Amino acid sequence: MSARHFFAVPLVLFAAMIGDPAFAQQQSDTVGIDEKIGQTIAADQMTFTDEAGQAVTLKSLIDRPTILTLVYFRCPGICTPLLNEVARTADQADLTPGKDYRLITISFDANEKPEWAAMKRKNMLGTMKAKTPPLDAWRFLTGDAANIRRITDAVGFRFARAPDGVNFTHPATVIFLTREGRIVRYLPGLQLNPADLEMGVADAAADRPRSFIQNIQQLCYSYDPAAHRFVLHIDRILLAVTLAVAAVLVIYLLRQGRRRRQAIARAEGVAPQ
Repeated sequence: MSARHFFAVPLVLFAAMIGDPAFAQQQSDTVGIDEKIGQTIAADQMTFTDEAGQAVTLKSLIDRPTILTLVYFRCPGICTPLLNEVARTADQADLTPGKDYRLITISFDANEKPEWAAMKRKNMLGTMKAKTPPLDAWRFLTGDAANIRRITDAVGFRFARAPDGVNFTHPATVIFLTREGRIVRYLPGLQLNPADLEMGVADAAADRPRSFIQNIQQLCYSYDPAAHRFVLHIDRILLAVTLAVAAVLVIYLLRQGRRRRQAIARAEGVAPQ
């Protein structure tokens, strides 16, 4: 095993330890997010119903950097908190919804109706007090099962019907798209901040997909809303280094023990185990 592999193990452990526990809890074989950074969704082949009951292609709405969320409107769990967090963050960010970017929320429950989408939009826009955007800045869509499957497959969003047969088990994430429908970034979990939103929109505007390494680097920083800047977390870096050193030491000791046993076995004329 190479030194690179030695450090890969603690890095994965480190990411899991400081990741969003709510998101991690949602992961399973059938539920979760398969990030498809850099891939372009076929938005011209996806048709949904808008808040007024009119058919619209997804491509006709993605005419600028777009923030996409997938929820269902009757969700008793994380959907409304996610949308509230998006509204709060958009309200606090320096960018203007409808001008600098567009918000699109799609229900993945094929049984939901356009009037529910209209009500949800009204509620969400009503929470944005600092700068209430125009109606077309945040679109809420419903669709049939086929088009829902197209969008969820395209962005790697995996969900499943809950045991009660009514609700769903699903992840919470915010997805950033370019105006061509290219996926550039995911923000999983229920905690957002204005800096992340602004950076995601900037990535979408510049068609700059976030690489794995860049995302790992971001784990070492958090946003300080009082100072309006990112703060380096030395404790997280020290934790990652400690885990890496510990992993290397454990592997080294295991190897040394095995070599010692083999040497003793050879000296005694016994076939090594």
